[in-house]
Amino acid sequence: MVRTYMVDTTKGRMRIRMKVGLALAVVIGCIAVGTISVRFLENLNWVDSIYLSVTSVTTVGYGDYAFTTLTGRCFAIVWLLVSTLAVARAFLYLTELRIYRRNRIIAKWVLQRKITMGDLIAADINRDGSISKSEFVLYKLREMGKIAEQDILQICNQFDSMDSTNCGKITVADLMESD
Repeated sequence: MVRTYMVDTTKGRMRIRMKVGLALAVVIGCIAVGTISVRFLENLNWVDSIYLSVTSVTTVGYGDYAFTTLTGRCFAIVWLLVSTLAVARAFLYLTELRIYRRNRIIAKWVLQRKITMGDLIAADINRDGSISKSEFVLYKLREMGKIAEQDILQICNQFDSMDSTNCGKITVADLMESD
């Protein structure tokens, strides 16, 4: 149960919500490590340590506090690099989550929308006055933005080049001829 919540087993990748959660946890961890390190390396109080850590990690850096000790500066070189990359990754995943949600809304709208006469004409690839299941699927994928017209044309051209008998099907004989 937990594994399927964290990883989309059908696609074999981590779910976007988990990516966002882990990225934000890493950012919080970087701020915590920075706060503790600044507290002891730079001898600042806890409030100033948190302030310096947050402003540094978010790359705001007002300049009112800085790393003054050699040890603190050496720590800052590595810590700021890692922390800044962690913040960038968190923003990347937040953007990915927003795009994912928008695409799901569009897909839901496209799938719930009833087909109109204009849709039928647009989806009728072979212009026979009706649409097959494959034409319907291609039309809906195009509407959802999951496939472009250019992609469809390239796939059709590849199919036509493999269909040596021009019967609209790829047969074993067609495959034997191409070898």
